[in-house]
Amino acid sequence: MRDTRYIILVLLSSLLMLTGCSRRDILDDYPVSGVEISLDWDGVTDKLPEGVRVIFYPKDGEGKKVDRYLSVRGGEMKVPPGRYSVVVYNYNTEYVRIRGEESYETIEAYTGYCNGLGIAGTEKMVWTPDPLYVMNIDELRIKKSDEVLHLDWKLESAIKSYSFAVEVKGLEYVASVIGCVNGLSDCYCIGKGCGMCTSQPIYFEARKEDGKVVAHFTAFKGMKDVSMRMAMLDEPISREASSVKLVLSFVRTDNTVQEATIDITEIIGILENAGEGEDGKEDPPPEIELPPDDKIEVEKPETPPNPDGGGGLEGNVDGWGDDTEVELPVS
Repeated sequence: MRDTRYIILVLLSSLLMLTGCSRRDILDDYPVSGVEISLDWDGVTDKLPEGVRVIFYPKDGEGKKVDRYLSVRGGEMKVPPGRYSVVVYNYNTEYVRIRGEESYETIEAYTGYCNGLGIAGTEKMVWTPDPLYVMNIDELRIKKSDEVLHLDWKLESAIKSYSFAVEVKGLEYVASVIGCVNGLSDCYCIGKGCGMCTSQPIYFEARKEDGKVVAHFTAFKGMKDVSMRMAMLDEPISREASSVKLVLSFVRTDNTVQEATIDITEIIGILENAGEGEDGKEDPPPEIELPPDDKIEVEKPETPPNPDGGGGLEGNVDGWGDDTEVELPVS
């Protein structure tokens, strides 16, 4: 009996030793290096997001994908040695979604369709994006080391804010205004670091104010160099496809709709190609006014206006943080 117990103990000890060796072999086959990431938000935004997602994409099959959520100030990750492309972006946004995250080349941010508004004509529009901060590194080498690699990174806003006020005659006949902009970036390629336009109209809320229609909306930052856009899309960009237009639908008091389209391509072109100041911030946008013949006038409906003044989309779009804001003084 005593011999039997001895044999069992020997077998168990041998098994544990083999298991230990096997585990050591696995650790040797998959070494990791410590990476300490520090995020600097100075001058980026005063309203910090909840946290960030960091993805290391292996290049040429070296290493393996590492994906982790960190605090807004950063944190430590364990990354196998190799060459990587890296993306960082803030999560927990209300409207911005992520797709194509399987690779560095395809990961992009976008917004969903305006379902649930209950307003006719908005079903094919997409939401304006809320604050999104991103960073991308095309190549980063992680070496095998027992020492922690310290990385100091700074994200930048991928969102641009716009505001405008356009004079409209006959607003007393208008119950509500539905607005959208077509031709601005409706998605953002995080790995490429640029916004792209897929011709999705971006919905925004507009309101009547002192004889004008005013609105504030956002879009993903676009690419300043049109030739670079053509190279990335691998197809020519027509004049019509590259135009930017504001579309205002005036719902009159008799429930009929009158639509007005304002071409703001030239205005946006000047703003997008504006330089940056010495402090790295964009220069103030130039004040550009539309020609007098671009005034909008809403025709009087057949049915008299509602004596109570009607409804209207009197919503305010607030809380966009410290993203770049561009005024479009359309008047």
